[in-house]
Amino acid sequence: MKITFLLSVLCVFAGANAQSLKETYKLDGQPSQPSSNTVNQILITNGAVYLATNKGLNITTDGGSTFQKDFGTNGPTGVSTNAIAVKGDTIVTAVSTTFEQNGTSYPKGTGLYVSTDNGATWTHEPQSLDSLSDSTVTFGHNVLKALPITTEINNITYSLAFYGGYLYAANFAGGVRRSSDLGKTWHRVVLPPDYLNYINADSTYSFQLSPIAGNITTETNYNHEAFALYADGDSALYVGTADGVDKTTDNGFSWYKFNHQNEGSPMSGDFVVSINVQNYGGVHNIWAATVNANDPTEVPALSYTSDGGASWHYILRGHFFHSMAFQDSIVYGASDDGLFRTSDLGQTSEVMTNVLDPATNQQILSPAFYAVATEGDSVWVGSGDGTAIGIDNGGGFQLSQWNVLRTYVSVGNQNLTYFYPNPFSPRLDIGRIHYSVPAANSTVTIRIYDFSMHVIRTLLQNAPRNAGENDDTWNGLDDSGRMVDNGVYFYSVSVNNGNPLWGKILVVR
Repeated sequence: MKITFLLSVLCVFAGANAQSLKETYKLDGQPSQPSSNTVNQILITNGAVYLATNKGLNITTDGGSTFQKDFGTNGPTGVSTNAIAVKGDTIVTAVSTTFEQNGTSYPKGTGLYVSTDNGATWTHEPQSLDSLSDSTVTFGHNVLKALPITTEINNITYSLAFYGGYLYAANFAGGVRRSSDLGKTWHRVVLPPDYLNYINADSTYSFQLSPIAGNITTETNYNHEAFALYADGDSALYVGTADGVDKTTDNGFSWYKFNHQNEGSPMSGDFVVSINVQNYGGVHNIWAATVNANDPTEVPALSYTSDGGASWHYILRGHFFHSMAFQDSIVYGASDDGLFRTSDLGQTSEVMTNVLDPATNQQILSPAFYAVATEGDSVWVGSGDGTAIGIDNGGGFQLSQWNVLRTYVSVGNQNLTYFYPNPFSPRLDIGRIHYSVPAANSTVTIRIYDFSMHVIRTLLQNAPRNAGENDDTWNGLDDSGRMVDNGVYFYSVSVNNGNPLWGKILVVR
């Protein structure tokens, strides 16, 4: 899960109170690709793989050969999807958009799409909002002061989970909420304030349900800013917040909180962005992607507990992890610094910072991975640069067996080419030249030219490429290794030494 937020923005708004899955889709005879190269979450269950992408929900039931991604205008088609929860034939996705104000973009929660027939039909439920009069909340016999969240800005749902007959949602601004009717109505869930590690509904309290002090509430409780949920079967629900992990075993009647400040063996950091479970043999570990928050002794790492939270350990410190997955004793961590793999709880590890598909020459070049999930010996990873499926038979990644899925606009035949993104910023983007090769065993030559049509870079010289759609990358450097200046550049693609295809690139550093 990729997390981005601006606490100062929340201060401003809070202070102001202001079709069937059996259908498949192909494009121009090519295998169906995901609808976006940015993947925020991967969920594998009931023989299906669900991708939450920046351009809608994607589902595959054939290992990624085809994807269902068109759910009609009433479904999660083409919209930014942040979270997925599945129970039986019920699929729930949380979606969002961006809000522009004075040249700055802010995340904006836009509700849920819900299907109760395995994706055949959908309904949309709006983002949960409070009215200005919702300034109290009941917890047992306590009536606590509460900050009403009246805006969708920063009120974005990052995680969903089914537990105890409810659908739970973790919202940054809106906190944890639960629904008994799949998002039609919501009730706020009371978590411990920052200064309490345990609460129960039989006791008396005067704290406030408030992620930040405003005109109505005076407390700032980072534990009321929620990012992650994990339902451990029917036994427990874990919530990740900006102040640790909260656990309930009785559907919210009582809560225990664990964080870096707890005595004994604490987790690495208080900001928790993802939670998952590792089961094999007699091992039952709860894992959390924990990031440093306000305490200078905190560090980013993967934290785990084998005793339900009483004690914690952490591994692979120094890396911001977004999610984790498991294959028996093997732990996979998707981080800003690559995909980590360890089979001995971090004593030794390996990391992949880019992925190459040898069959198609498609590559994921960004080192940041946001999502990872496993099914048998298949490892699915999502990034901002595409989706990849790898094989790990227990001995490590098989580098020759990666399958990279990248979405693109098909050129359809060998007579067209384009460069993307365009304009191109070499320091920020991965530039790709897209073209098509007519037959197997073809050779390709690609050259980059300046505005005077002098060759400044030869990317390929009679290099073998597979039949079909291909990408090759340019990093903005010339043949001497110097970053090119701003301006207009041209490129040529020649297949089998034939007449070249031409394209234009606008470089903006």
